[in-house]
Amino acid sequence: MFHPQRWALLRDYFLLNRISVFIAAAFALLLSFSSFAKSSDTSAEAIGEYANGCIKGAVELKDGKNYQVQRWGNSRNFGHPQLIDYIDKLVARAKKAGLPDLLIGDLSRPLGGSFGSASNHGSHQIGLDVDISFDFSTPRKSEYELTHPEDVYIVDTKNRPTQFFDNNRVALLYMAAQDPRVERIFVAPGIKRTLCQIYEGHDKSWLQKIRPWFGHRGHMHVRLGCPLDSPACVKQAKAPSGDGCGAELASWFVPPPPSPKPTKPKVKPKKIPPARCQALFKENNYN
Repeated sequence: MFHPQRWALLRDYFLLNRISVFIAAAFALLLSFSSFAKSSDTSAEAIGEYANGCIKGAVELKDGKNYQVQRWGNSRNFGHPQLIDYIDKLVARAKKAGLPDLLIGDLSRPLGGSFGSASNHGSHQIGLDVDISFDFSTPRKSEYELTHPEDVYIVDTKNRPTQFFDNNRVALLYMAAQDPRVERIFVAPGIKRTLCQIYEGHDKSWLQKIRPWFGHRGHMHVRLGCPLDSPACVKQAKAPSGDGCGAELASWFVPPPPSPKPTKPKVKPKKIPPARCQALFKENNYN
């Protein structure tokens, strides 16, 4: 469970070390430019939109010393070199803070693109999205547990905190948002609301990146911005200014007005990948 006194000590640690955080962020940004140059040498490139695109030069993420990778589907553990670098740095930061080992979920397929109609993922197509579980891999998961993953929900179906909404998960969310390459972190609305309550009276600026969205009770969905080596990557609109703890968040808890009569669900048109992605898929006989 979340313990306010214990979290206050951890939160104050972060606040008292704000200078260190800024230095770390500046250093990460400097490293990112170095990494951009390196990834250009390997011809890594994110192409198209987050929910309709592909990636060249993706790197496979394999199990590491202080993290493991879940297998929600076949070959969904590939990402842009910037995403792999982000995960490596987050793992190192979590280890230094004394958190349990991390459990990494879906990234993208080897050339990106859709996960298929059976998946509930709309994005994860250009190697810049990663799911980070609210479960941990301490103790180490067995092969069966990695291939048959189960969610640990930190809010229930009514968006109320569960026993798993504890200091470690709060710290992990905070650290995940500190990298300047991160544009958005999608979580269930109840997670955002609880974070806003925890940080009431303190600096909540980092919560701008924490975006409420459907589902996402058992993991956070981290999204990086378009890298410099990917001019064909379609940038998203910037997140609204402010911490998002006011009317924007409250709107998620207002029940929708009753519909006057049942309406037939609209059939969404099938997305057509960008021409470069179609050519990449065809060249590699990629489905």
